[in-house]
Amino acid sequence: MMRRRSLALVVAASASLMACGAATAPTTSGTPATSTTSTPGGTATGYRALQTLLEGASPLRRFSLGTDRLGVWICHVPVGVTDPIYNPVDLRLDLEVRKVAALLSERVSAYFTALTHGAYVPEFVPEGEVTIAANETNRTCVDRAAERSAGDIDGLVVIADAEHAEDQHGGWGRTGEPCEAAEACPARVSGRAAYVGASDFHPDWGAIPAVDLLEHEIGHTLGFPHSGGGNGYTSVIDVMSNSAAPRDVDPNRRDGPGTIAVNRLAAGWLPLTSVTVADGAGTFPLVPSDAAEGPRVLVLPIDDARFLTVEALANTGFDAHLPRSGIVVHEIDQSPTACRAGADTPCLNEYRSQLPISGTRPFTDLLGDGSTWSGRGWSITVSSSGNGSWTVSVNRSA
Repeated sequence: MMRRRSLALVVAASASLMACGAATAPTTSGTPATSTTSTPGGTATGYRALQTLLEGASPLRRFSLGTDRLGVWICHVPVGVTDPIYNPVDLRLDLEVRKVAALLSERVSAYFTALTHGAYVPEFVPEGEVTIAANETNRTCVDRAAERSAGDIDGLVVIADAEHAEDQHGGWGRTGEPCEAAEACPARVSGRAAYVGASDFHPDWGAIPAVDLLEHEIGHTLGFPHSGGGNGYTSVIDVMSNSAAPRDVDPNRRDGPGTIAVNRLAAGWLPLTSVTVADGAGTFPLVPSDAAEGPRVLVLPIDDARFLTVEALANTGFDAHLPRSGIVVHEIDQSPTACRAGADTPCLNEYRSQLPISGTRPFTDLLGDGSTWSGRGWSITVSSSGNGSWTVSVNRSA
């Protein structure tokens, strides 16, 4: 069955720092720096771009680190509803909120716990059911759930009992309105939520429904943007792009792929001690960006709003659908033009642009041993790989 992915979402997070977002500076040319206020040697513009990323994501780390209590709701959609997102048929699934919450606790919590090495654990709490009228929309489902949600719920997961139409996206997610650092930030205040239609819970999936779309939408609630370029769903290497990609290789897969290093870094799942910022020519080791420790991402500065990330992906675990392991380069763009923001307003969180640029769609052509790539003022050579690690040589280029 066809399932569309959500569009980029609507509420920008504040760039103010929270106490839990304080961090030490990344490694520069292999040497750790110890203060976020100092500038690593020779990388002023690149470091500012990295700090923009970290400061912009800081308010959302109250959700992305530790336990994230997500209230689960079923939304009953009447036959004859006028919202064009819904399939104009009479089918309605008999979804029980407690059973759905238990299933999500088993599958989606396990996915994120493994993905983040225990840094982020969503807890799915069965809250209740809501009903919309025939002239109301899917947004009403979420708004009505938010009004009734408990004060200790961090975000909402709302599942309609009606499937979406073939030409509509499968769901959406939003970070919600930012809260002051010292205040509680329940979903009934912020509006933070993920919403999906009923398609992924159809009995045709068998005992285990597809949950990759919901994993994708939860990513949006943490401030993750799409990463595929074009329509946003063309990359198979990130759950925030084509989340169903693993199932194209293995029909039994129900989870999405992993996520890329920049999302891990923004969320606090990748420690800054595992980040290296290059200020010029050098040779750097890399382990896969989903590793628990070690040098997991190399940052190559472009200017004060843009940088490249160089990371290794291993075709194991959530990325077992990839034909081979290798290196991928993404361009991270937080400049105002990336999201048509005001002249002095950076594009933060779900508004930033992050595109794979070292290959072609669907971006399975990862750089291997001896491969070279040039772009955005840098040249990159994968000089060796083996035993689950890589060595990458970089230099400035015209």
